[in-house]
Amino acid sequence: MNKKIPTGPGLPPPADQSTSQVPLVAARGLDSGDHKRYAPYFAAVYATLGAVVVAAAAAFVVLVVKPGHKPPAAWSSWRPTPGSLSKMTTEIAEHVSHEYRLSANGGQLVAIVPSKPTVTSGTTSISIKAIAIRNAGKAANAGGGIEVLDSTGSEMYTFCGLGDHCSIASGTPSTDRGRLVRREALEVALYTFKFVPSVKSVIEFMPPAPNATSSDLLFLRKENYARELSQPLDDTLRLREPPLPTEADALEAPTIDALTLPSIFTYQLTALQAGGAALVLDRAT
Repeated sequence: MNKKIPTGPGLPPPADQSTSQVPLVAARGLDSGDHKRYAPYFAAVYATLGAVVVAAAAAFVVLVVKPGHKPPAAWSSWRPTPGSLSKMTTEIAEHVSHEYRLSANGGQLVAIVPSKPTVTSGTTSISIKAIAIRNAGKAANAGGGIEVLDSTGSEMYTFCGLGDHCSIASGTPSTDRGRLVRREALEVALYTFKFVPSVKSVIEFMPPAPNATSSDLLFLRKENYARELSQPLDDTLRLREPPLPTEADALEAPTIDALTLPSIFTYQLTALQAGGAALVLDRAT
């Protein structure tokens, strides 16, 4: 039996019996109003992400198409093993001296002996405590001044042939051979300055002429070789191998002369009252 639903003034119309009365529940999330409110925020985020992606892609293209800056060229293909001063200077002396020959099939030009600045009197070793360069700079009198340097930071190398008093035993003395020995001395000094930071100057005793008992020396100071130490060694000494004593070195001669001739000195030793000796240098003429 169907129940009759009352009707009348003031009463709501009867519900449609064919439609379920299911309450409408809003879906969780953003409705159309929220979407409009957050749209600018998402647009900014997407724009930022897009810029990052574009930048990364551009960087990738640059790396693939045009690689980044290459590291600077090594100063030399060889270097001494880091260690003590004595160990490193010995390695430098051996490495350089083995490259210089008396002839194409001959032996080593000279031996190179590194040491602390010392002189020998009989059987006694005397330390060189100071280096005095006479007639250095300008002074009030015509004789010039004397520049005195502490020997701390100096290393000594003796270039010794197999003849008397360390002279070169075979071959004929010549300008080319003398320049070759100075080339060798320059190479030793540059390696030392580059890889042994504690050394600020080198004293290099050259082989004497045959029948002579003494020779000149080279006194090279690191501060004068900033350019040569900042560029590869091959840019200074351009020949792949040192020439022979009988070969003219036209390619390198101007460079070797410019870098070594101003540093050739005659020398004498004088005792110091406080002990040790001073090495007194006069520029060779």
